[in-house]
Amino acid sequence: MWGWIGRRRELEIMESSRKHANKIIEVAENLTNFLRTYFERGKEEASKVYERIFSLEKEADDIKREILSDLSRGLFHPIDREELIRFILTLDDIAANVKFGARNFLLLPEVKPPEELQRILLNMSKELHKATIKIIEGIETLYKDPRKALEIADLVERIEEAVDDMRTEALEVAIRWCDENKVPSICIITKELIDSIENATDKCEDLADIIRSIALLSL
Repeated sequence: MWGWIGRRRELEIMESSRKHANKIIEVAENLTNFLRTYFERGKEEASKVYERIFSLEKEADDIKREILSDLSRGLFHPIDREELIRFILTLDDIAANVKFGARNFLLLPEVKPPEELQRILLNMSKELHKATIKIIEGIETLYKDPRKALEIADLVERIEEAVDDMRTEALEVAIRWCDENKVPSICIITKELIDSIENATDKCEDLADIIRSIALLSL
């Protein structure tokens, strides 16, 4: 699979793909930094971290466009091209969800979520970051040890299931918080952040499915 790895032009695209993936990992990591800063130092300081998320997402988007342009000019097997395009676009969805959630959270009035909700949101973002790292490990392992890649894909799926459970827990706490404050914007914006993290983790599971399908064909 993906026989383009052995040739010079395809190696350049592979290197660009690694750069793109690393940007996505940084975006996920900075979501945790953003939330921690918001909870500990307030909205103004958190907005500076958001600027970093915005910049990283834009850099990832630029790399994505270069890769897609290169793929349109290269001589690739259609299946190889299709798998890589799907992988790149799904990675891009992770960054988009993170940016969307962080940007909207800055719209909250100057209130601090309850500590229980802070803990859950931080745990969700940490699990998302872990999932993005495992996805890259899965790709790098894919051609050396397909069985190991399958194990990594299964781990990403378990992370996604754990985040699903955290989402339910977070919503329960958020609803109580909303009812106490009687401010509709708190309900709307907090739910959007929770859903954005969960959606980004769902995209990691989609990427794990790509790894799984290729690994099974390689056995």
